[in-house]
Amino acid sequence: MDTRTLLRERLRRSRDWAIAIDELEKELEASGSKPEQSERLFELAALVEDVIPERERALGLYQRAWKLHPDNLKALSRAREVYGEIGRFEMVAKLGEMELRSPAAANNLAAIVGEALLDSGQKDKALPVLERALELTPDSVRVKDALAAVNYDPEFWTDEVERLTDEAERFDESTSVRMLVRAARILRLEAPEDERLEELLKRVLAKDIDEPSSNFLYETLLSGTNRWDELESHHKRRAERAPDHGKKIEALRTFGLEWVQRFKDRDRGARFFDAALRATASNGAVPMRSVVAAFTLLRQVQGERGEWTQLLDIAELLLEHPSGLAHEDLLYIAIQAGQIAFDKSNDLARARRFFATAAAIEGHNPSVQDFVDAVGLESEPPYQAAVDAASRTKAVAVEAP
Repeated sequence: MDTRTLLRERLRRSRDWAIAIDELEKELEASGSKPEQSERLFELAALVEDVIPERERALGLYQRAWKLHPDNLKALSRAREVYGEIGRFEMVAKLGEMELRSPAAANNLAAIVGEALLDSGQKDKALPVLERALELTPDSVRVKDALAAVNYDPEFWTDEVERLTDEAERFDESTSVRMLVRAARILRLEAPEDERLEELLKRVLAKDIDEPSSNFLYETLLSGTNRWDELESHHKRRAERAPDHGKKIEALRTFGLEWVQRFKDRDRGARFFDAALRATASNGAVPMRSVVAAFTLLRQVQGERGEWTQLLDIAELLLEHPSGLAHEDLLYIAIQAGQIAFDKSNDLARARRFFATAAAIEGHNPSVQDFVDAVGLESEPPYQAAVDAASRTKAVAVEAP
């Protein structure tokens, strides 16, 4: 059985997942060679991403895994990717620069790091990295555009910005977006307080609402002036305009993480996680990553407000429409919902049904056994869709090489 399967099996048999993760971390570092420890910590970090809404714990584990065994480059790569998901471009650049020292670095990494350096305002450091990126990927339009945003004459930058903004509408949509992004990047470097920057970014986003650099710059601008309602509305628009249901769910999940981690606003993060979970349940076919982490944050935020019924409704939706959720995800939701129904809502019938579902998924879990011994399940039927889905995903996990 591989490390990932062993870790998840441990969670399924644990009463408190946070304590189980603490214990696992100590155990994984207590034996084996450094390469073995590194690989185990990498797997644990991936599990932590699924379980804990805040990303510091997973990021710390990924970076420790890499430091234990620097040849385990995927640990550093994943840490960089997580920083990218939460909009921390300065950390994407920092970790990416370390990653670039390895001969095993991916060909497109220099482009990613160069753009991250540029968009986080590190123009001088960006130039050599982008030049290296162009050597590796000479046909990359994004690299060429980023280099053009660095290689302007500082003495005549205002002329360049005006030329790009004036001429942009004469070209096709794609070229126009590229010209406006270049103008916005130059303006951000030379005069970040200039009012024209916001208008430029809005022009780009009106044409391409998912343009990465413009979104980062626009988010930075709005957050820097505490315009949180506008930023939340922008994220909602992006999610609504996603090209398909799966991308909408992923956008909502990512924005939830960004609000929690980058902007330190758990309430707004919870709203996006709530929307992501409801969208997952409404479709019944598209799975969502980090369901447990999302549900954990909702329990914390909505629980502080006493919104237990709303939380139970979401749990019920997920168990009725499991949407490819993993065995342990469904177990966790059923147990948490059962405890809430019993302890917070005083709804014994609902609690029994949630625990009947958990018992059918993993009868040996100590929280399930505690409830059965103390209260009993009577004849409440489980959420059969969740039981069936858990059985399927557990079978797939066991069969995986």
